[in-house]
Amino acid sequence: MKKQSNWVTVLFLLAFLALVALAAYAYFSQYPELTSDNLERFISSFGPWAVAVYVLAYLLSSPIPFLAPILSATGGLLFGPALGASLAVLIAAVTSLVPFTISRRLGREWVSAKLQGSRLNNLYQHLDRGGSGFSFVLLLRLVPVMPWELQNYIAGVTQVTVLTYLVATILGSIPLTVCLAILGAAVKNPGSWQFVAALGLTAVVLVTPILIFYIQNKKNPV
Repeated sequence: MKKQSNWVTVLFLLAFLALVALAAYAYFSQYPELTSDNLERFISSFGPWAVAVYVLAYLLSSPIPFLAPILSATGGLLFGPALGASLAVLIAAVTSLVPFTISRRLGREWVSAKLQGSRLNNLYQHLDRGGSGFSFVLLLRLVPVMPWELQNYIAGVTQVTVLTYLVATILGSIPLTVCLAILGAAVKNPGSWQFVAALGLTAVVLVTPILIFYIQNKKNPV
């Protein structure tokens, strides 16, 4: 039964990769670089289907590192900071289940073996005293010291339930995603006070949790 389930996962992964390749061809046949501006033009060209295409773009990019921040900023550029941030938070959380599930079904044992004895595993054990994994996933999202996509793979090898994972992901991703959406909405006027304020706010949201975690870790080493 488990072997059959793994085969289903592999077939889904192959179909998913084929879809990614098709989307990449459609995009790069029109634009030479992957930027927020180019993404905005590409998605906007679909008119009333722009939201659906934005969801699809997030879904297809979910296993690929470093694309989530670009898409969050693009959401602000396309739909404004409020709607863009709301869409990005919800869509990012739901589509992150793709790498989460891939990791859980295909690479759990291998990744778990690699993490044994690592600081990341010690942190998980330290935060997971209640057994839910909520604090660990929340901290991964609030302290973005690794790419969003890698966080999804790591969360997949823990014992956290899907519901707990989604709730922690949504709550933990709100601060940075909102900042990136505001930044994306202001990116067309880089000299404006809105852009400078958004840039400063993004820096604060990025640095503050890292500093807090560093100070706490100094007091109570993991």
